[in-house]
Amino acid sequence: MVRLRRYPRASDTPSRGLAEVEALAWLLDSSIPVPGTGGRRFGIDALIGFVPVVGDLVSGSIGLYIVWRGSRLGLPRVVIARMLANSAIDFAVGAIPFVGDAFDLWFKANTRNLALMRRHLERPNASTTDEWLGLFGFAALLIIVVVLLGWFLVMLTAAIAGAVG
Repeated sequence: MVRLRRYPRASDTPSRGLAEVEALAWLLDSSIPVPGTGGRRFGIDALIGFVPVVGDLVSGSIGLYIVWRGSRLGLPRVVIARMLANSAIDFAVGAIPFVGDAFDLWFKANTRNLALMRRHLERPNASTTDEWLGLFGFAALLIIVVVLLGWFLVMLTAAIAGAVG
């Protein structure tokens, strides 16, 4: 049996992959300065988000590309999961009209994912305890939100049934 040796593609080198992610994160989260705010910036992610549904899908897809680049660079699975959680938060809250647009100005998921990527590329043997804690915190928050929404819907249904009946 002949075994072919697989060489990594040039685009999969850590420095090139990180440079791509840095450029995308800057473009999406920090490329446009806001005059008179002492250096505050926002990116095209906030502008794209103004287009209902399509804008959120486009910016979410680009955010997933950043996560995919991190997986190709060999980041630990828990870091990838944390990056996915950041992207999910950005997508879910960003899809809410007006509130989501304001949220996009504050919660810069791509910049957060870039920071996670940098930390683990610079120190590959570093502990992932912080990522595990963040992931468990996200899961706990998600469970609380789902339970509260369920409780609210039950109470609303009971109130409507009581008013009608």
